[in-house]
Amino acid sequence: MVLSPNSGLPLRSLFIVLMLFFPCSSVRAQFLPTSPIPTPMGITIGDCEVGDINGDGVLDLVAVSFEGVVVIATGFGDGTHGNRVTYPAPDGFEGVVRTVDTGDLDGDGDIDVALGWSYIPPLSGGFISILVNNGAGFDARQEISLDSQLTRTPFDLQICDVNGDGRDDILCCTNVLDILPQPASVTVLRSLGAAVAGGIDFTEPQHIESSSLAYNMLAHDMDGDGDLDILMASRDGNTFSSYRNDGTGVFTLVTEIFFVLLPHPYSIVAGDFNGDGFQDVVLGTWMTRSLILLSGDGNLGFAVGDEIPVGVPGWGLMQRIAAEDMDGDGTLDIVVPFSSGVVATRYNDGNGLFVEESLFISYQGPLKARFVDLEGNGTKDLLMDHSNLEVMTAFFGGQNVAGYFHFEPQRVASGLPATIPLRVASNLGIEAFEVGISIDSSLLIPTALEPSSAVLELTGPAGPAVWIVDLGQPNSGELSLIADLGLAPGDGLGAGILQICADLQVEVALLSSEQETAIIPQDPAGGIAVLQVTGAASIPASLSGAMISIEVPVAFIRGDANDNALINIADAVVILRRLFGIDPPGSCDAAEDADGDGVKDLGDAVRLLTFLFSGGIPPGAPFPQCAIAPDPLVLPCTLRLSCP
Repeated sequence: MVLSPNSGLPLRSLFIVLMLFFPCSSVRAQFLPTSPIPTPMGITIGDCEVGDINGDGVLDLVAVSFEGVVVIATGFGDGTHGNRVTYPAPDGFEGVVRTVDTGDLDGDGDIDVALGWSYIPPLSGGFISILVNNGAGFDARQEISLDSQLTRTPFDLQICDVNGDGRDDILCCTNVLDILPQPASVTVLRSLGAAVAGGIDFTEPQHIESSSLAYNMLAHDMDGDGDLDILMASRDGNTFSSYRNDGTGVFTLVTEIFFVLLPHPYSIVAGDFNGDGFQDVVLGTWMTRSLILLSGDGNLGFAVGDEIPVGVPGWGLMQRIAAEDMDGDGTLDIVVPFSSGVVATRYNDGNGLFVEESLFISYQGPLKARFVDLEGNGTKDLLMDHSNLEVMTAFFGGQNVAGYFHFEPQRVASGLPATIPLRVASNLGIEAFEVGISIDSSLLIPTALEPSSAVLELTGPAGPAVWIVDLGQPNSGELSLIADLGLAPGDGLGAGILQICADLQVEVALLSSEQETAIIPQDPAGGIAVLQVTGAASIPASLSGAMISIEVPVAFIRGDANDNALINIADAVVILRRLFGIDPPGSCDAAEDADGDGVKDLGDAVRLLTFLFSGGIPPGAPFPQCAIAPDPLVLPCTLRLSCP
């Protein structure tokens, strides 16, 4: 398979996207060799969760970046997601976010979102941010400090009801990073419900210390009394800790197990793995890439089993594991993602022995695996987040087939032509499709809807067998496309990849100020949007739109860093001083990009100096007079005094 740069994903980071199943034993897996549904999130993912944010009964995807940007992709009910909404971090927040979770913190029936910050500078300490859902969106945001005395930083966070009052509470594993050996704690904030002045009231944080540098925690009823206890894995402390809930949300440390072989326990799953009726724990380790079974006695005591090696060095780091019955035998198996994209399943023999193994390969860099019912059909689906690829993937447990059309948010320049890619994805190959497009044609005037380079790579220069475009009546804003790639049976746009299928060419209206407009894939007139996939009949496609930001480009002179309409050695000096932080940033990065490569670096100063003193290549366009750049939105630029 040859992958195009138009696949919509950073392919340099992609390990492999053909999802193959490699059985290593006679054990039959429930997850057959189909591909996932990818959902682009538009951020480098620090953590993710699911929750019914809009109250429609369908789980949505929630992701947070390390900078605290929250992105929600709405669920369509068939396991696909889109129509992203982004919530930026507030101005002045310069911390690191490692964890996010969802739950009803004020008991109003709506799902709120909480994320854990370590704030910079460290003396400010860590805190929790809460996006409060009023049923129509997040109308309020509040921050809760975790400790007024210590710089307590949350590494993992879980929202759940620990005292049975019907309101979810917040649990964290926290670390004091500026005190050796970086002591760890379980931190508990119990919800008191909606505050009179707005937001949510909580009890003062309760901290129960144990070990050092904890990375993962899990709330789970370990003693069968109906309330949630807490389990914590301390990676650098090489310990596992358990905390008993007295039923009121007050926790006491019961067990602390130190691992002398220093495996660095990193992730936790719980369940009855050996069939004795008591809840057990399986730990995934960071250093030794192994599983450790802790057999529970029903009273938060544990017998420690031997380490079970999983994987080889070439698979990369073991990430957070998940437990699910993968072969239908009634016992919980362990799914282990690795940073390379290899996903291993260790099958439980019913006695807590995980010997048999099968593998498949997914996108690179999953942070964790979890099982949720994304389609609402009663079967669990495997969901993973892939940080640097900015994508989440779902493997459907029910083996259903789904797909969707998608537009990404995009910036375009007022008064200039632009290309807006239409993307498509399915968990099977795509042979043909039909879709409509809705735009405001007073702002985006359609001129063509052409096959993408990914399509032409498959079909050859002749193009698809069928490509019927209707650009609609003037100012109607209703477009449609019918396409049949005309390939041999079984061939098509690659399964499990979000790819560009068509390029919409538009002329952008000339505006005097910035404006946003929506572009939305839709059902074509008199029909529905469909995908013809390999080995199956046509399936209805979900539809994910986006906002297009129309920006007014600014005229400038390339290389005129000091905005005086002259190009001389002073401009090279200004570029260097700003590069090395001697002077504050300028107001036109595009002007300082003297070589026009879209990046400010030493090469820009060199370009100016060689042009000025040795007859080198002049700066790129626009030069030597004020004009709009060929691609004016690559680097920001505000109005220039030298270009009225």
